[in-house]
Amino acid sequence: MLFLVFSIGDESYALPAGEVVEVLPLMPLRNVHAAPQGMVGAFHYRGSFIPVLDPCVLRLGRPAAQRMSTRLIVVRLDRGGDDEALAALIAENATDTLRCEPQAFVPFAAAGDRGLVQRVEVDRLVPADLRRALADAMAVPC
Repeated sequence: MLFLVFSIGDESYALPAGEVVEVLPLMPLRNVHAAPQGMVGAFHYRGSFIPVLDPCVLRLGRPAAQRMSTRLIVVRLDRGGDDEALAALIAENATDTLRCEPQAFVPFAAAGDRGLVQRVEVDRLVPADLRRALADAMAVPC
């Protein structure tokens, strides 16, 4: 199975490639008035503005470092049932992939080029109430 590897601070995480729609370079974001807490902006993506979440803000209280290796990972947000919307995660060091079996992460991490890598899914990075708020706030086509 293929995983996209990225960092939150000093820790490495692996996101299943099946949850990734596209990986984009970091670009300027638009501020969104009255955005839900945790949303750091939005950008125009294929006919719609989609929300951007920074896991470093949520976990570390600081924004992701803006480096050449910092990317926007476009993912699907599950809002329950068959309803989903797109969002993007700002991810540090999002330039590598890891190919391994899911069982390699038992009990909690696998060994990769960056040392221990923890498997994570979008619904664990983005709490359910924030996923719904982000999807609802930004599901307006341009």
